[in-house]
Amino acid sequence: MNLAKRVFTVSGWTFLSRILGLVRDRLFAGAFGVSTTLDAFLMAFQLPNLLRNLFGEGALSAAFVPRYVQLRDKDPAAAESFAGRVLARLALGLSALCLVAMAVAATCVVFAPPATALVAHFALPQLPFMIFICVAAIMGGVLNGRRRFWVPAAAPVVLNLCLIATVWMDTEDEVHVLPYAVLVAGATQLVLHLAALARSGGVPPFALAGGPDVRELRRAMAPVVLATGLHQINAFLDTVIAYVFLRDIAPGAVAILYFGNRLLQFPMALIAHGVGTAAYPELASRAARGWSATGEGLRVAGRLLAFFLMPAAVGLFVVAEPLVRAIYQTGSFGVDAVGRTVLVTSFYALALVPMSLAKLQVRAFHVHRDQATPVRVSMAMVALNLALNLLLVNTALREAGLALASAISAGIGCLTYAVLLRRRGAGATVDLRLLVRPAAAAIAMGVAVWALLRWWPQPQGTGSLIAAARLAAAVALGAAVYLPIAGVAWLRRRRGAVAERVVD
Repeated sequence: MNLAKRVFTVSGWTFLSRILGLVRDRLFAGAFGVSTTLDAFLMAFQLPNLLRNLFGEGALSAAFVPRYVQLRDKDPAAAESFAGRVLARLALGLSALCLVAMAVAATCVVFAPPATALVAHFALPQLPFMIFICVAAIMGGVLNGRRRFWVPAAAPVVLNLCLIATVWMDTEDEVHVLPYAVLVAGATQLVLHLAALARSGGVPPFALAGGPDVRELRRAMAPVVLATGLHQINAFLDTVIAYVFLRDIAPGAVAILYFGNRLLQFPMALIAHGVGTAAYPELASRAARGWSATGEGLRVAGRLLAFFLMPAAVGLFVVAEPLVRAIYQTGSFGVDAVGRTVLVTSFYALALVPMSLAKLQVRAFHVHRDQATPVRVSMAMVALNLALNLLLVNTALREAGLALASAISAGIGCLTYAVLLRRRGAGATVDLRLLVRPAAAAIAMGVAVWALLRWWPQPQGTGSLIAAARLAAAVALGAAVYLPIAGVAWLRRRRGAVAERVVD
């Protein structure tokens, strides 16, 4: 299966998941608005979600996949033994961590101040979610290493369906049922991955024994946690700062950041995650041939990223107003919440390209077992983001300042990785000469869409249906302008280059 086909497999399921996620978020906005109760639930969900991104889908997966793939190329039986030992030790360690976290949350429910106790109340029933989802994520890494992509890509659909069903219950305490829906979704995803492993060569044999390979993976984990989880760590810090600093003066700040970030995550997950997931096994295989081979793989993936991400970023910035209205403006989500979310979304749009490219660039270091470089860059970017957060949150921007801080730190981080990769001999992540035409197309698209929305403003007193019509017209116009100018010829590899194919 070639890279493009793998990308479409991952991105197709991710697209369905994100559509359901937008349905879920619209239900959240209509049912709860930007309330302190929703803020508390989202704060509580941040912790297991952060651990999932760091120890499951993010850091551990980023460290595990190249090792599993490279070992499987040499000795498939040894690779399966390695995977089984990692899964068993991960499940045991997370179970112990979960028990400690649940004890802390139970204590906070009883003794902490009301604002903290409410967060702990929502966190307590959903903490075991991190065990199920992290173990499932490593199982997904095994499946990806076997070149099986659809189950890991489809699994997030389960969480969205569970949360949608809960909000549709339409009970007075539906928000308090949400943590239990998260827990059920995690267990279901684990079962799906077990079934997929059984069909694709068998479940790796679980064992608690260590070994040099497991110890080496453990040593690599701490650096990879910081390097791969940069966006998740920054998003978590944004949420904490918004909850602490803005809870009284700007209620709903956590929800506003969440809704804006969800719009950013749609193209990031659909495009960046799809390209990165599909390209990662190939980058791992190329690492044995040196940095120049890795750089060629980066440029193949980088061309795909740039072609789709540049118009996505420009489009997200230009259509933020009708997009927010179309998705969120219903029920308890009023005009003030719309304005705040539009500003946050506009700043997040600036972060789309650098965040996505940085995720791809970090993977190049990991496949070469270089954890030290990404961790140094990531620590610097986390510190920069935190400093900018504390500076901008106290301005008139409030929660939008946190989104702007994320965009600034992402841009600086991406440029830093680009310089370091060139020094290693990998060359440029994307050939800038090939970006002139799509960049010009994206700018032309942005100007055309901006002019359309200026000519057709939102009529006073109208809601999301009119906004959806304006958004649809803007998207159609944008595609009509971008595609003919950008073309697709620049995506094709030069004649004589070796085709990127792997066995499915």
